[in-house]
Amino acid sequence: MAQVHGVHGVGTTETYLVNIELPDKVVFTALRVTRGEIRDADILIGMDIINKGDFSVTNCDGHSQFSYRTPSIEHIDYVEQAKALQQSQRQNRAERRRAMKHRP
Repeated sequence: MAQVHGVHGVGTTETYLVNIELPDKVVFTALRVTRGEIRDADILIGMDIINKGDFSVTNCDGHSQFSYRTPSIEHIDYVEQAKALQQSQRQNRAERRRAMKHRP
C-alpha cells in the first residue's frame, strides 16, 4: 500500500510491480505503480517514463497524435521551427513582389 496525493486529496491505494511495453518495443521493466481511478483510459504514463526520452503531442487537421522515442536524440523547438517558417514565407512574398515588378 502507498499514500497517494491527487486532485481529490490524500489516500491510500494498492501498489504493483509492472512492466510497460510501448509501441516499437520500448520497454520499461519493474516499475512500481499505484492503482488509481482514471476515466476512459487504462493507464496514465507519468514523468518517470516521459523524462527518459522525447514525448510530443501534435494536433494536425483535427487529429491528435502522440509520439515517443527513447533515447532522446535531439531537442525539438517548435518556436524556432515556426520562426523559420515565417521567415521563409516573408522571403517568398518578397520574391513574388520582385517578380511582379519585372513583368512587362
